[in-house]
Amino acid sequence: MIYLIIILAVLTLMYVYDYRGMEKGRLFFAVLIMLYLICLSGLRYKMGTDALNYERHYAEAKVLFDLNGKDFSVSRYAPLYIIFESLCRTITSDIVLLQFVISTVVNCSVFWFLWHHTKHFFSAILFYLFFLYIMLNMEVYREALAVCVFLWSWPLFRDGKWLLYYLCAVIAFLFHVSAFVLFFLPLILLPGMRKMFVLGKITLIVGPLLLIVSFLINKWLFNFIQLIALTENMADRAATYADSNLGENNLNVVGSSIAIIKYAIYPLIALYYVKKKRMECGQYTKAFVRFEMISVLAIYLGIVNVGITILHRYHHYFYLFIIINMADWMYTSFKMRKKMITLNYLGWICVMLPLFGLQTMTVYLANYNKSGSIKVYDMYYPYSNQFEKEIDTRRAKAIKYSKHVF
Repeated sequence: MIYLIIILAVLTLMYVYDYRGMEKGRLFFAVLIMLYLICLSGLRYKMGTDALNYERHYAEAKVLFDLNGKDFSVSRYAPLYIIFESLCRTITSDIVLLQFVISTVVNCSVFWFLWHHTKHFFSAILFYLFFLYIMLNMEVYREALAVCVFLWSWPLFRDGKWLLYYLCAVIAFLFHVSAFVLFFLPLILLPGMRKMFVLGKITLIVGPLLLIVSFLINKWLFNFIQLIALTENMADRAATYADSNLGENNLNVVGSSIAIIKYAIYPLIALYYVKKKRMECGQYTKAFVRFEMISVLAIYLGIVNVGITILHRYHHYFYLFIIINMADWMYTSFKMRKKMITLNYLGWICVMLPLFGLQTMTVYLANYNKSGSIKVYDMYYPYSNQFEKEIDTRRAKAIKYSKHVF
């Protein structure tokens, strides 16, 4: 029920503010929804797979004044996260503080980013709830903080303020090693590269090629990572992922097709119409071109992720750009068979419903263990809070299984 409340509230606000175009009270309800989501993830109890690993690590973490060089050299955690975690541990040993602080940073960053980049704010929030909220708030703590730093740095990337941008990239990297991709991000702006990242005919060629390549290299990826590993921890993590379902491609033709629909077809259609509308209105600016290039990059990453599942973590950095395109596509007219189609609110909900359905089916209703007796949603539903501290029977089984696997 607690999840249904927020979904129904956002759907209502979508109708009032995004579809009807009302302005009064828009900021108030945006802040209210943000506070709700902060409390939802901040006050949860024993929810999430990676989150439980972070909880165990937090219980053993040192207070800030006891940290020494060895704590940084032997840990697989990046330096800034160790300091961040230790700072919270200095205040209290209760994990709820760490959860609440991370939830606050993540949701404030996401809401700030969406508020400033789309007029259809609540529609974007609905996509965020289905596609990123659980992962960024209840799973990947370190990477979530790195993603937030990237969101803050986006205006710097957009405006070409490279010194400050690379400073942010360093900060993000010091939270999580996956942020190394941010150092190479400006390369897409080079004359020889930019054509690949501007939506056009080349996109329709590069996309399928990437899909084929992703399947070809899947078999050797983790062996390659172990070969070039700079540290023992890096090699160990590659071996761990290789032995887990993250290192396998279990998708059949149907599963691959669903993934392509989610991460390529819908985003490509949305970006096409958003770009077309901007060009018709004379709003195809340099800033939007860079936004478009990151959107295409996100689509490419989504395609590659079909074959190489572990690369999904890089999708977290850029998927909000796709979300914004989706939100901007909604409630606009588009041409189909030489006729202009204008859908009402329920019409657009029907257009997007298959996307939400596929996300629910392939992520939350997916098997958590090989037998299928535990589902992914068992780690998040029913909701458990810090006040009652109750663990559902199915979640207890999921927790036990996750300890065995990881």
